[in-house]
Amino acid sequence: MADIEDFDLDRTTQLAWDEFTERLAEVLSVMDATSDLCISVVANRTNTVEPPVIRFSFAEPESVVATLKAADVPGLADFGWQGVGDGSYRVQHHQEDTVALAELVTRTMTEALGAIHPVFLEPDQLADILKPAAPVEPGAGLLPGPFGIVMPGSRQELDTVVDAELTEAFGHPPMRDFQGDVAIRIGSTMLFLRSTPDFKELVLFAVLVHEVSGRSRACEVLNDLNTESRYCRFALHTDRVFVQVSVPARPFVPAHLRQALVAISQVADGIDDELAARLSGRTTFPG
Repeated sequence: MADIEDFDLDRTTQLAWDEFTERLAEVLSVMDATSDLCISVVANRTNTVEPPVIRFSFAEPESVVATLKAADVPGLADFGWQGVGDGSYRVQHHQEDTVALAELVTRTMTEALGAIHPVFLEPDQLADILKPAAPVEPGAGLLPGPFGIVMPGSRQELDTVVDAELTEAFGHPPMRDFQGDVAIRIGSTMLFLRSTPDFKELVLFAVLVHEVSGRSRACEVLNDLNTESRYCRFALHTDRVFVQVSVPARPFVPAHLRQALVAISQVADGIDDELAARLSGRTTFPG
């Protein structure tokens, strides 16, 4: 099974935001009067109001205007936004200064709007912002058989067919981080997917609880959960509780990956609050 003990959610998240900021700046720097971009922040599980939206548009001469539509969000003026009425705020930067604009937007999203990871954003031009790596051309050995089953010959080939399956499932290319892990959002849940170096297995995992107090108590609770759970396995790494599912990958069966996604997302979304309370910790997603 893939070793996930090295997984650092905080570092992974920070690097994801750094990459998002860099790519947003690139997109804004070439925006013209014929295009615009709209990004919404997905509401969390307790937020029933319309999610905040930031729209970018070109303005003469050679400027980009960002308009934020967000009701009842305090402190936006501290980030540099100017109120224009009707719950809207505005900021304008020259196109040579889109890095500063992108940094302001990222700070606003993370610190004011509560976006935890770029996977919880919904750009209307997702491919332009996320700009996934160019797909690897599969070889003859990757021609799908019945039910889309393929036999990958390398880790790179496995990642390629997984990316194709996730693109079909979610309607956009997946986000891969510096370690090759894929960040996946299902509803209010964020999961990660990692292939093993021997390309025999895919591991889906999520961080459920942070800052667990009392390792002995935690091990007892997780042992009970492992006894009761059909597919998912729970583990304690330092002070964090992970849930994970292993998917055999030689051969790779698309239906098995989709079943695993459903299983782990239901667990991650359904048990994290209760588990955090029992272990005196906190969940990844507050509220």
